[in-house]
Parts: sequence; structure tokens; C-alpha cells
Amino acid sequence: MTTTLHPKYRPDIDGLRALAVLSVVIFHAFPEALPGGYIGVDVFFVISGFLISSIIFKNLDNASFSFFDFYARRIRRIFPTLILVLVFCYLVGWTTLFANEYEPLGLHITAGASFISNLILWKESGYFDLASDLKPLLHLWSLAVEEQFYIAWPIILWAIYKWNKQYLYVISVIFIISFLLNIFTIHTNPVAAFYSPINRFWELLMGAFLAYTSIYKSESKLLSQLLKNIVSICGIFLIFAANYLLNKNSLFPGWWAIAPTLGATFLIYSGESSWVNRKILSNKILVWIGLISFPLYLWHWPLLSFGRIVADGKPGAILTGGLVLASICLAFVSYKYYELPIRKLGAKTAILLAVLLILIGFSGHSVYQRKGLEFRHYSIMKGFSDKTPHSDQRCLDKFSSLAPNFCNLSEGKRELNTVIIGDSVAHNLFPGMEARFNLEERGIAMVGWPGRQPWIKIKNDSNYENELSEQMNSLIHAMAADRSITQIVLSMNQPKDISVELNNQIKNTVQILQSNGKHVLYVYSPPVLTFSPISCFGMPPLRPALNPSCIQEISKISPEFFSVKKELNEILTDLKIPTYDPFDTICENKSCQIKQGSMLLYRTSNYLSIQGSEFALKNAPTLW
Repeated sequence: MTTTLHPKYRPDIDGLRALAVLSVVIFHAFPEALPGGYIGVDVFFVISGFLISSIIFKNLDNASFSFFDFYARRIRRIFPTLILVLVFCYLVGWTTLFANEYEPLGLHITAGASFISNLILWKESGYFDLASDLKPLLHLWSLAVEEQFYIAWPIILWAIYKWNKQYLYVISVIFIISFLLNIFTIHTNPVAAFYSPINRFWELLMGAFLAYTSIYKSESKLLSQLLKNIVSICGIFLIFAANYLLNKNSLFPGWWAIAPTLGATFLIYSGESSWVNRKILSNKILVWIGLISFPLYLWHWPLLSFGRIVADGKPGAILTGGLVLASICLAFVSYKYYELPIRKLGAKTAILLAVLLILIGFSGHSVYQRKGLEFRHYSIMKGFSDKTPHSDQRCLDKFSSLAPNFCNLSEGKRELNTVIIGDSVAHNLFPGMEARFNLEERGIAMVGWPGRQPWIKIKNDSNYENELSEQMNSLIHAMAADRSITQIVLSMNQPKDISVELNNQIKNTVQILQSNGKHVLYVYSPPVLTFSPISCFGMPPLRPALNPSCIQEISKISPEFFSVKKELNEILTDLKIPTYDPFDTICENKSCQIKQGSMLLYRTSNYLSIQGSEFALKNAPTLW
């Protein structure tokens, strides 16, 4: 039975880890103090490339390399604290974040658990965008890059070993390709240059060069002690220079990334006997910080990010310092009492850890798919987040042949003579229209489907959707032919633009209804808020109300909302169709007051509550 070999322990490398993690933590906590501190991640890349490649080289040469053993050790090293941090973010997000904030966190939990955070963030924004402060798992992009390297690199080295053992040639080719892509992409797509794994692999391969040199070249022939001291001094100088000379505006990584990666390479290459490594990096305090560097990296950013969220972006120096201290304490406890004991367990433990991480990933995906779990807000909003049920049985019995998703019929035995047709916005209007019609003892129903505009479409239309469009076509024709129905209310979520095709669909639909003697009313969608209604109340116990006045400033509503409404109004005016606009009831002067007394008018940023629907449509016509 063979034994897995590992590199000789070097305390100076733990000291180098400490410099890397302290750079990142200080940058995240107090960016003005260390404007280029983000380069600590690049130092980590070089260290990881060196250690992982050393393990693989030695075990391949010793005929003891095992893919299962390699990945099982990586899992026992990385997964334990990662699982803790992801669960922590899930729970704190549950109690602290609004649905529109919790939804992306769910996606980031899934991305973190599957090690694709860099790819998800690549699509979202840049690392230095203002919104990055509000992403508690932003920092997992670098762990994803490392894991993607860990997946590919052992396979590549194993294949080279089996083929011709020309490690240096292959490392050089991949290094050159990755570095050149990094240089080219930094000018054409800087976000891709930052997050793309292939653009970052060259930094880990600098560590692989070091590993190859340390194993296959005689160290005594490479550097004298004097040269080692000079190289180590140059190395630490490059890292400190990068920390202070770079900032958020630097084109990074690009050429600038050479400084921290070369600095880390020099320090590892100079060996533990060089002056800097022996006197500075091997200092007991730095070595201790280096030992907890991985859990410290994982813990510090979620704490700082949640702190900024709770403090509305202004946590202050005392709170920030306290959160950094808390992250150090959590890192120590995680390392000593949780991570180390798990590392000593058998390889089968890795399977259990992998299953746990998969389950956490699915939990995050559930949060994302369910739109941030809006139901958490209902009790907080004192019951005013109520929404109309999708359907009731009386309505479904009447319109069973059409199989609608939305189907509501007014209570009582009043004769049905008015039907609302449309999407979820139209469904949202039903409580208000029903309340108005109750005053005149008249019956009204709402029938439709999510996302389905209330227009007749033909197969040549670009937005024609086969059976989906045919369902709406059948509904409109059926209502037009029903002589007991005298009035039709049309409504929908306001489109982003009014195309010629949509213009024709509106005219065609109205003409069919009018030619069958129907009176047609169009009701505009209510304004979409730029904040979540839950922010009027906050999220106890940590999150204060961000908008206690519950006011939507009209100036902050998208200009397209008004321009598209104007175009739509011109079409309906030409058709001589009466319209009703809830905006005129909800908003006046320069703002929209979405809370009337204890009554919240909205349940989400774009949907009215039942009470809000009744308020917004209190002036709507019932007979025209």
C-alpha cells in the first residue's frame, strides 16, 4: 500500500498566506487604507498552484497518486467551513434581506456550492461595482477559480506523466495561452479578464513552475544565500508596492497582476532560509494568521457585507472593526474545533460533505426560483400583502373549456356582464373592479394567463406562441360571441415598447370586440416601484425600515414607463377606447404614497395588494 506524499511544511508559506489574507481583509474593510489589497487573491493563486502541483508531482513519481484520495483531501480541506458560511448566509439572509435581495443571494449560494461563482458574477457586473458591497458571497469567485483549476490540473499532469513526462513544456504552453488571453481581454472585456478561469490559470501556473523547479532542479545550484536574500526582499517589495500603488481603477489583472504574482513567486522560490522568509514571514503571529487564512477569507466578507446592508451602506469604523475581529474569532474556532477534526477523518467523510454541499446548493436554488421567498414578508406587512387567489371554483366551472390560470368571479348571484381579460396585472385589478361593481349590484369576472397579453395574434406574428396564443384567441372570440357579456376590460403589464405588430394586434382585437357590440375599457398597469414594499417596515430584528415614509418619488420611475404609456394612449384614443389609469389615484404632485394609514397598497414592487387594488380602482368606471 502506497502513502500519499505532501510537501515539507514551510512556516514562511503560512506567513505569506497571512500577508495575502490581511491584504484582502483590510481592502474590504477599509479600502482607503490599502487601495490595492485585492491583490492578496493573486498571491493565494500562486501558493495554491505551488502546493497542489508539488503534491501531484511527488505522488506521480512515487506511483502513489490517486484521484479519489486527491479530491477527498481537497473536500475535507475546503468543504467544512464553506458549508458553515453558506448556511450562515442562508439563515442571515432569511431574517435580514428583502425578497429582491434574497433572490440573488439564493443564486450565489448555489453558485458557491457548485464552484461557479466566478461565472455567475461574470454575467452580473464587475468586482468593483457599487452593488458588489451588497453581495455577501462575492468573494467566492476566487475559490471557484481555484476549484476549477483543481479539477483540470491533476488530470492534465496525470496524462503528461503517462505520455512523456514533459511537464515543463505543457506548463509553459498553457501559461503563455492564459497570460496572453489575460492581456488581450483586459482591454476588450475587463470583467471577463477578472472572472474567467482561463484568464487566471497563469497565476496558479506560476506556482506550478515553482513546484517543478523545487522537485526536479537542485536548489543549491540555483541561488546562493545572498541571492536568496535579494530575491526575497524584491518579492516582499513587489507585494507591498502592488498593495499601495494599485486601486479600483487599475486595469487588473492585465500586466499589473505580474507584480503580486511575481512577488509571491520570489518569496516561495527564495526558500525558508532567506532573510525575509526567516525573520518576517516565519513570525509566529503571521504563521498563526496563515493557518486560519482560509476560514478567515471565507468569513470576513459575508460579515462585512451583511453589516453594510443592515447599516444601509454606512457601517462606520467601529462596527467594521468589530466585524473584522468577529471574523478572526470565527475563523479560529472554525479551524481548530471544526475543520482540523474533520481533516483527520477518513476519506469517506468527503462523500458526506459533498452531499451536504449539494443539499445547500439546492436550498439556495429554491430561494432563487421562488423569488426570494416573499412569503417571509407577509406577517411583517401586517396582512396587507394579501393577494387574490389565482382562481375560484365557480369561475373555473363557468370557463372550464378555456382552462385559464387566472379565473375569478364576483360573489353572489348577480348576472355576469363584464369580463376582465389579461395577464397577472389584469388579475391584480380584479379585487378593485369587483368592489366597484358591487356598488351597482353587477357581476364581473377575470380570466387570463400569466404573461399573456389580451390581444388576438396570428401565426405570422413574431410573439405568436402556438397553443398559448390560441388560448387567448379562443377566449377573446368566445367573449365577443357571448351576448350576455356587454363589457370587456383589457389590461396587461405595460410592454417595453409599442411595435407596429403590437399596434396592429390592439386594433384587430378592439375591432372584433366592438363589431360584436362590446363596450371596451382599457386599464393601465399601476406604476412599478423602485423599491420593495417590505422596506417600509424593515426586517426584524436586524434590518431597519429603509423607506419609513413609504413614498415613491415620481422622478425615480423609469422614463420609459411614461413614454410607452403615451404611445399606448395615442393608439387607444384613435380607437375611441375609454381608459382608466390607477396612477392618477395612487400618485399626485411629485410622489406616490403607497401606504394609506395602516393600509399598504402594494404587496411587491409591481403588484398591488387586495386593499391597494380597491384603493387604486375606486374611481374606475363601472358602466360606459
